[in-house]
This record gives sequence, structure tokens and C-alpha cells, in this order.
Amino acid sequence: MDNLFFVEVKCERTNRIFYARYDYAADDRWVLTRGVTSIPAGQHVGGGSSSVDISNSRTGPQYKCPYCGNTDFVKHGRCGRLTCLRSGQNHFRCAYCNVEGELSGGVITDYQHVTKGHGQA
Repeated sequence: MDNLFFVEVKCERTNRIFYARYDYAADDRWVLTRGVTSIPAGQHVGGGSSSVDISNSRTGPQYKCPYCGNTDFVKHGRCGRLTCLRSGQNHFRCAYCNVEGELSGGVITDYQHVTKGHGQA
């Protein structure tokens, strides 16, 4: 079984891409563990385009954008891409398509395109 996956996110301040890493924890939940600037070598990561259900996920205390330190991200409804977001912020600008909007109050429950793998560290 794959025990980790990565999703692409773009920093709202720097417009640089990073990857949010999720690890499958002992309590049978996906945990958003960290933001990394590249997918580390040795993770035995393969390409994937399958959907991952994260409706029961949680965020680890060490997670943040590696470029600006933001601790949240938003999935833009129009383009479907992820942009980092300051915790508590309601207004956002999508770093991919540059459209601005307000949060709708929903939560991200799944990802359609992920890079899956298994490994440690």
C-alpha cells in the first residue's frame, strides 16, 4: 500500500511551486505533514492520477509553505489548483490563474491527481 502522496501547491506570495506531503498515520488517517520544494529522491514515488479521499485527514503541527510560512491552502473552484493561504484569511488570489475570490466555507475532501509512493523521512 502507498503510505504517502504529494499534491502540487503554488505559493501565493512568491508564485513558486511546492509539494504538500501527506503521510498515512498509525491512526488510519492521512496527515498533512510538510511542504517540500521538490519530491525527495528515495521516496520510491511513482506517477499517479488516481483520487485520494482525505475527508478524514488532519494537519500536522509542522506543516507550512516552505517559501512564505503560510499554514493553509485553498483549492480554486474554477481551475481546481491549490494556492497557499494565511490561516484565518477569507480572501484569496489563485496563484495559477490570478483570479481573486472569497472562501466558500467548504473543505477539500479529495484530490484527483496525486503523486503516490512509499517511503520514510
